[in-house]
Amino acid sequence: MRVAEMWLQIAVPVLLTLLLARAVWALIAVEVCARWLRTAAHDVPAQAEAVPWLVVLLPMLREQAIAAQSIAAFSGLDYPGGRAAVVVITTEREHTARAQHRGRLADLVADSPLRAGQLRGLFPAARCREVAETVNAASPADRLRVLTALFDAEPTTGEVVAALAADPPGGHLPLVHLHQPDVGGRKAGQLNFALNRLKQTLGPLGWSEDEHAHDTYAVVYDADAVPDHRTLQAFATAATTHRTRTGQAPALIQQQRLPLLARHPFPTDPVGLLLAGEWVYQLRRSLGIELARVRLHRFLTTSRLPEAVRMWLRPMVYAVGCGMAVHLPALRTLGGFPEPMEDLGTGHRLSLLGTELTASTVAVLDEPYTEPSGLTNLHALAFLTSARPDRHAAAVAHLPATISRPAKTMLVAREWADEAAWLIGAPLIAAAVASAWWAGPSWTAAAAAGVLLHGPVITARLLAWAPLLHSLVTPPPSLGPLPRTAPVHPAALIVASPLQPFIRLVGPWRLIWSKATGRHRGFGKTER
Repeated sequence: MRVAEMWLQIAVPVLLTLLLARAVWALIAVEVCARWLRTAAHDVPAQAEAVPWLVVLLPMLREQAIAAQSIAAFSGLDYPGGRAAVVVITTEREHTARAQHRGRLADLVADSPLRAGQLRGLFPAARCREVAETVNAASPADRLRVLTALFDAEPTTGEVVAALAADPPGGHLPLVHLHQPDVGGRKAGQLNFALNRLKQTLGPLGWSEDEHAHDTYAVVYDADAVPDHRTLQAFATAATTHRTRTGQAPALIQQQRLPLLARHPFPTDPVGLLLAGEWVYQLRRSLGIELARVRLHRFLTTSRLPEAVRMWLRPMVYAVGCGMAVHLPALRTLGGFPEPMEDLGTGHRLSLLGTELTASTVAVLDEPYTEPSGLTNLHALAFLTSARPDRHAAAVAHLPATISRPAKTMLVAREWADEAAWLIGAPLIAAAVASAWWAGPSWTAAAAAGVLLHGPVITARLLAWAPLLHSLVTPPPSLGPLPRTAPVHPAALIVASPLQPFIRLVGPWRLIWSKATGRHRGFGKTER
């Protein structure tokens, strides 16, 4: 059989069947999980009977612009007094980088005009455009002086948080500020720095590790997140409910991150349209992949299905570091949060151990990406972390697990298949869709149905769900109403939706190319 015949008679039908099956599954998963969130969000009791200890961890790096709002939001959460604290972790890395960046100011003003993108890393992302406009408005002779003055006047995140800790905003929960030395690493390093100082943060409330570790959770958030005021109560309810049903405390309670917080608008050019499409895809992923996998894992853990069946169905859970509550004994067993991504790595390792996982019934809002570089960096870093599940398996191989070795092998293989689909799936499917006409009328219809369901139909459904999902999150009273992410041209977004899988290829392939050519220098902060 010739190559062309094999492509049309075998490859195209298989690929189009996969496209159609994935589209149907994605649509069902999104609908089921969105409806579950809508229903479950009303089931949080005003006061749980027994509540665990919670330490809310907010690692911050160049978050001067939103530090005060973030601290006010999290310290204002409802929870019984004396059972939780908010810990903000800043890092000396910011000060070290700042000293290095000061020497670059003269080179920056040599370019005319100064672009906002050139200031990333020197100023908070929200301030870069304003600073660039101010410097460009000055005369050429004064630009260095103006830029230097703005740079020197910008407080560091550590300085902002230290001032807030000295005069707390008066929320329900105590505020603790920890400042990490410059020891390298990323967000995981800041979190582990705080984990090693729980006596300092929770001790004043009467907590001790020997007595209370079994009933303690570390709850991780991004600084730009805005929680529902019932967030901590929902974690307590999820932990208590799961323990009652299974007799064991869940190792992970995952709150759903909804990228519906519109602090910054999308650009109005074609790039903005693609970024808005990524926002919809992130919402789709949050519901149809992240939440769906946690709920499937929970079902399989408590079901009476044969282990051989559960092995084939058990998913690799993707923990998300914005609303991730991890049981302290599980963290101690893992040796802390893993680098380079504390969330995906934690989810992978807990999945490979077969631990108990569950979902919170209320969501948290965070910001979508409104510029390409941060999004590309995120995709590359996520791919790097997910592409080597064998390393996560090796890291926990010495630990006791509740699943068999074949089940672990299946999880690793499934994750590799997911990463391969990420890298080459979109081009292969596009080629199959383009070839469907020559494969026959039935495959042409399958291609059209798959593309429509996978792109425009599910995008339209997510746009319809967005306002309702946003309304489910009621922030602490101090914040007031929250702006909601909404596309400027929803019809254009729906039409352009089939292009979105190709946008997600840029980060991984750029990473692969830079590593192959020896140009990769690591990752900076993934900024929104």
